Amino acid sequence: MAKKKSKLEELGIDMTPMIDCVFQLLIFFMVTTVFAVQSGLKVDLPQASTSDAPPEKDLSITISEKGEMDLNGTMVTMDDLEDQLRIQKDIFGSKVLIIKADAKAMHGIVVDVMDAAKIVGIDQLAIATDKEEKKPGS
Repeated sequence: MAKKKSKLEELGIDMTPMIDCVFQLLIFFMVTTVFAVQSGLKVDLPQASTSDAPPEKDLSITISEKGEMDLNGTMVTMDDLEDQLRIQKDIFGSKVLIIKADAKAMHGIVVDVMDAAKIVGIDQLAIATDKEEKKPGS
């Protein structure tokens, strides 16, 4: 009886090395994947002929047409903007704030955001734009 059992065990495939490889691949892809923080607000950025993609590691605030603000995925109001900017600045260690304001957003709100950033100690401000599409024949 013992001989029959050992023959059955020999017929099976050892799955351990394959499972180890799958787990190593899973860990590799989890570690090397970069997740981009996207705002929950939909904005229509103004267009400019010179436009660069902003680095994702910097602080970014999105201002909607209605004046709603999203700071790196967190909805903020003008009252708590300075406190949230201080917290996010400490987390990211960044001194650059990218302002993604809708083309129809009120200018006063953008200026208030810029003022709050300067008060908090953020030295560099950048305004995000979309690349202007060139019309054929021009």
